[in-house]
Amino acid sequence: MSARLRVEELRAELQRRGLNDSGNKPALVRRLDAAVRKEEKAAVAAAAANAADGDVSTAADCLVMDGDENGGVNKKRKRSGDREEEGNGTGSLEAAKLEGMSYRELQGLAKSRGLAANGSKKDVMERLLLAPANSADGVQDDKRAPKDGAEKVEEEGDDIYDATLNQTNVGDNNNKFYIIQVLGYNADKLPLGKLSKSTILKVSYVEFFVCELSIHRGYDVLKRISNVISKADRRQLEQLTGEFYTVIPHDFGFRKMREFIIDTPQKLKAKLEMVEALGEIEIATKLLEDDSSDQDDPLYARYKQLHCDFTPLEADSKEYSMFARTGNRMLLWHGSRLSNWTGILSQGLRIAPPEAPVSGYMFGKGVYFADMFSKSANYCYASEASRSGVLLLCEVALGDMNELLNADYDANNLPKGKLSTKGVGRTAPDLSESKTTDDGVVVPLGKPKQEPSKRGSLLYNEYIVYNVDQIRMRYILHVSFNFKRR
Repeated sequence: MSARLRVEELRAELQRRGLNDSGNKPALVRRLDAAVRKEEKAAVAAAAANAADGDVSTAADCLVMDGDENGGVNKKRKRSGDREEEGNGTGSLEAAKLEGMSYRELQGLAKSRGLAANGSKKDVMERLLLAPANSADGVQDDKRAPKDGAEKVEEEGDDIYDATLNQTNVGDNNNKFYIIQVLGYNADKLPLGKLSKSTILKVSYVEFFVCELSIHRGYDVLKRISNVISKADRRQLEQLTGEFYTVIPHDFGFRKMREFIIDTPQKLKAKLEMVEALGEIEIATKLLEDDSSDQDDPLYARYKQLHCDFTPLEADSKEYSMFARTGNRMLLWHGSRLSNWTGILSQGLRIAPPEAPVSGYMFGKGVYFADMFSKSANYCYASEASRSGVLLLCEVALGDMNELLNADYDANNLPKGKLSTKGVGRTAPDLSESKTTDDGVVVPLGKPKQEPSKRGSLLYNEYIVYNVDQIRMRYILHVSFNFKRR
């Protein structure tokens, strides 16, 4: 990284490139970074051109191979220190060949294969050695799969498929890398979904990736931070924050880490949501890497991986009209980020793990619902740049509820005979306008009504269950948010 170089080193690098070496350190860093980016683009372009021409071994070699499918031998340029590769036609890269490449060549090779190209030369080499040889961002080439199964999935389901698997048809930014960028996670340093079967066996290496182990460690550190926040122990908070950023790396740019100390409940909750989202993304990444169904139509293969049946609801059906008539619906609403839906649909709604800090959940660790769309819509985290959202309408068996006006982190310890918690808000649907379905589910369709007698801290009602067996997912809605000011 240019910022780590001393001023004299920065000037030497600029002089070597024939560039202006005057100015202060920030100016030198910007100038050198711009030059490096330009070189990397040139290296990637050269690698792509060479790959297209069949010559996979030039100044920015994309892949060093010994033979083609017909037993022929590809010509390759020799470098001092290069050794002959014997009997390896799979495209995997040997350390000796990588050692013979310059840092810039390694970066170009890494970028051409969809890998992060930052860090030291050793870091880039390790990344190339451990990544699958045909890696292209961890996703199989859909072109290999036949296209004759498109009729197996309803046309209306296409958008939902794209939203849940973080593809791009529902919006250019609805993919896992945009979500990671919004969260602030540094995907370049610890990329998601680059674990091959051989890598998984190397526990010491797995710990450096955001896999299940990293997620649990992130929760554990946040739990310890939650125990210290109330004590206002700045030194310990700085130490624990540093530990968290080691487990879950962040991109702070040129700013110092001490500006990002997790020292308030609000900051703690934000980081907790980040770890939850990364866990959901990890589930989605694993599903996308599963090539067991690569003989199916790509859309149908992904649909099968969810283990969840979708049945399109006709716009003129009785069920649709009941929920489409007004903004207040119930069953109960549950909203979540686009990045979370692969995990939700394939594994169901889940409760936070034991290692997560309880202080991050207003009414304890459970699954949260609302009786008004506007409450759950906030958890979609849509924006003007990314307007799509996905919400569930769930049938929730609430039983006898424990009603609370204010937050209680231990609300999951329900009084005897209670099956759920209701956080009572000051605004709620008019219950007199509720409807009941044929199977006995109450659907509050009333307009918002102020409840002046309710003097708690909540604006809207919240419903929390602590047993996932009380939840039945019924309807999934793909919505587009309108951010136009009235």
